[in-house]
Amino acid sequence: MPAFLGGGLSNGQIARQLQVVEGTVEAHVRSILARLGVGNRAAAAVVAHEAGIVPPPGLGPGPF
Repeated sequence: MPAFLGGGLSNGQIARQLQVVEGTVEAHVRSILARLGVGNRAAAAVVAHEAGIVPPPGLGPGPF
């Protein structure tokens, strides 16, 4: 889930990917934010990028 969150997916998009209800995702997102000590998804995304969980935008795999 951190990679989805760090990748900027909405709760609904994450729920569809994991095939769970959106409320489950919301609960996990709250838990992740609390554990990271951040107040919002943007800050969690920064932590994910800094930890190497997801690459910064534009630096993912290339076309070749």
